[in-house]
Amino acid sequence: MFLGLLKKEEKEAFLKLAHHVARSDGDFSEKQHEIISTYCFEMQIADTEYNENEFDLDTILKMFDTSKSQKIVLLEIMALVYSDNILHQEEKKIIDKMLELFGLNEVIATVYSEWTKAILAIAEQGKALIEI
Repeated sequence: MFLGLLKKEEKEAFLKLAHHVARSDGDFSEKQHEIISTYCFEMQIADTEYNENEFDLDTILKMFDTSKSQKIVLLEIMALVYSDNILHQEEKKIIDKMLELFGLNEVIATVYSEWTKAILAIAEQGKALIEI
């Protein structure tokens, strides 16, 4: 939704982060693949290769140096995390690290996660309406 507001290098970093998060629980689902494809379309960039051995979470997160970009990243990652309606332990660790490095608190994480769940539910309802 808001990824178009990121700078080019932030978009590329976000995509690497999204791949990392999607694979963190050991299950890169078709739904997560679809979401990442949607991210690419929204940001108008090609998908990236993900190499777990070369990925460094701290380095990627430090690329988002404004409060605005950090909040965009958190909101969009929440959509990926909650796409299966489950917050896995490894995903929680990544979100906690984001909160720590971005200087955000658990209250904002709760608000963002609830907003994201509501948006995901509305999107599912919309898809169902089309099928009626």
